[in-house]
Amino acid sequence: MVAPPGGGARISRVTTSLDIQIVSHGTPELVRRLLADLRGASGRMHLLENLAGTPDACAALPSARHADRRPRGFAANHNQLAAAGKADVIAVLNPDLRIDAAVLEGLLPAFDDPATGIVAPRIYGADGRLADNARRVLTPRRLLRDRLRPDRRRSDYPDAARACEPEWVAGMCLLIRRRTFEDLGGFDARYRMYCEDMDLCVRAWLAGWAVRCLPAQGVVHEARRASLRDPRHFAWHVASLLRFWRSPAYRRFVDLSEAGRPHVVGRS
Repeated sequence: MVAPPGGGARISRVTTSLDIQIVSHGTPELVRRLLADLRGASGRMHLLENLAGTPDACAALPSARHADRRPRGFAANHNQLAAAGKADVIAVLNPDLRIDAAVLEGLLPAFDDPATGIVAPRIYGADGRLADNARRVLTPRRLLRDRLRPDRRRSDYPDAARACEPEWVAGMCLLIRRRTFEDLGGFDARYRMYCEDMDLCVRAWLAGWAVRCLPAQGVVHEARRASLRDPRHFAWHVASLLRFWRSPAYRRFVDLSEAGRPHVVGRS
């Protein structure tokens, strides 16, 4: 038994239970495929059907099925599922993800370190190229630079063969210690879509929890990039960025970065 960051109650080095959360917005074919990939996983599945009139992803799931026909955002949906579970670790998975059960469960030993709050695997695109799921915090300056000179955009953490401690990891596939999730109050449901994962990771770092991204093979995200095509998603993306940049967590994080202090400032 060892003390977690910031002191307080002691927690075990061995984490054994896992809740797997998937939200379907009318994408039963993607959910069925992901569930097939995860067949044999020891975790308990929590599937939320969150679109009126959508067909069920599977008629006989070995899982907890939740129906909520009122469309909600990513953060609110996963907070709802997390409230229904009780495992030591929560896995947040997008339906358009491909990940083997063994790879997912292989991430759990990272939580043997009591400082670890959030863990993600390295993810690849459908074209085989490294996805940008391990990132540095997006500032207005960085966004402007990337838009004006997209040819100069590079991965923030390009060495996929090495574990890293990124400033944040994308929410298409992340595992979070339940205690961390509850200490932070879960995802901020004021984010309809986008930036809720960046916000969660920044708040985790500031609270003393480490964010880690580990080498992995065969984890694929078939990104839809809806904000590039759908005006509604684009508007949600812009609104979320503005909310994030106005947040106390972002301002504190930037202040500490400008002062030359590492983003692990909250760790004990």
